[in-house]
Amino acid sequence: MKTKKFRCSSFGRLMTGAALPTASRLTEAQQKELSTLLQKIVLTDKQADRRDELIAKRDTPIEPKLSEGAKTYIQEEFLKDRFDYGFRFTNRFIEKGKEVEERSIRQVGALLGYPFATKAPERYLENDFLCSSGYDWKVNKFVFDQKNVWNPSGLKLFENDKDLPIYEWQIRGYAMLINELENGTIEAGAVIRSLMNPSAELILKQARLLWVEAGNNYNEEISESFLLEVENEFDFERKFPNIADRVKIHRVDCTQEHFELIRIYVKLAQEYYNSLQSICQNVNIDEINFFKNAN
Repeated sequence: MKTKKFRCSSFGRLMTGAALPTASRLTEAQQKELSTLLQKIVLTDKQADRRDELIAKRDTPIEPKLSEGAKTYIQEEFLKDRFDYGFRFTNRFIEKGKEVEERSIRQVGALLGYPFATKAPERYLENDFLCSSGYDWKVNKFVFDQKNVWNPSGLKLFENDKDLPIYEWQIRGYAMLINELENGTIEAGAVIRSLMNPSAELILKQARLLWVEAGNNYNEEISESFLLEVENEFDFERKFPNIADRVKIHRVDCTQEHFELIRIYVKLAQEYYNSLQSICQNVNIDEINFFKNAN
């Protein structure tokens, strides 16, 4: 069976729970508790037991293993490959992202001190673990993934971004491939969410949807005042000319330890992926034999 290579854009789903060997197994509260107990000269039996429990937990090596969520992701990948099927779609979010990508990269690049930043040419990259059709842009020792959001809430300025761990590993995957295949020296990167104006065509599509939601007929001509109202709503670049007011940057460290974790977990994922072939081949064998033997 051909070795499965996981896509940088999604393999973060199999890294759930992955921790660096140097990461503490204790929570911050547990670390403080242990520090307090270690400073005490005299301990009660209960305190001594608790100290020993925390030390044992702290010193127990982290055993890499796939989470249930990781297994679900690998199963999904296996089914896509087995049946040669992939769900493809497009929507206003994807359309906008493609339309404004180059302009967005130029603006953010200038903000970060790289006025000549530009979209990287598409190039397929692959090693023994990961693959990618390309990254958004890179400079010197940094690689970036730019996500152009539809509206202000997409910047995630005040809330936890549940997809951020996946995006962090996406950046590290890019860094690993660039360093191995392009003689790069990537040591960090960033997930960048930026808010740009959609194209006139997308604004018109959005205006049409809002026009119908307001109770008007789809085929009825949109009034000029209504269209102007929608255009103003999406004119983020006029309201905030400085990209610094329309961006959220999340820095991601990319170390050799991270790359080793990728190798460890992707290897586990590849082994689990291969085991699914046998499961699929034998999933109905008992039932088939039952009904055959009943004749």
